[in-house]
Amino acid sequence: MPHKEVKKSIGELKAEVEQTPKDTRRFEEILLDAHEGLERYTPEALHDFAETLKREATEFEVEHPQIVALINHITTSLSNLGI
Repeated sequence: MPHKEVKKSIGELKAEVEQTPKDTRRFEEILLDAHEGLERYTPEALHDFAETLKREATEFEVEHPQIVALINHITTSLSNLGI
């Protein structure tokens, strides 16, 4: 089920963020919002989450390539869900 895949990828992203410098605290907040959005599973919450991830990815792309790869995977999965 794609929903489970997104949750798994968010967990992987969270683990990666926890291993990075504290300047990624913003991502931790975003991930918390993502988990809440997935629990509610509202299209608006998930759309907002996907847009926020895309914006944040731009800032971290050079410094944190693994995080960016996971973010891209999550946003693609959300898109495949029609979000």
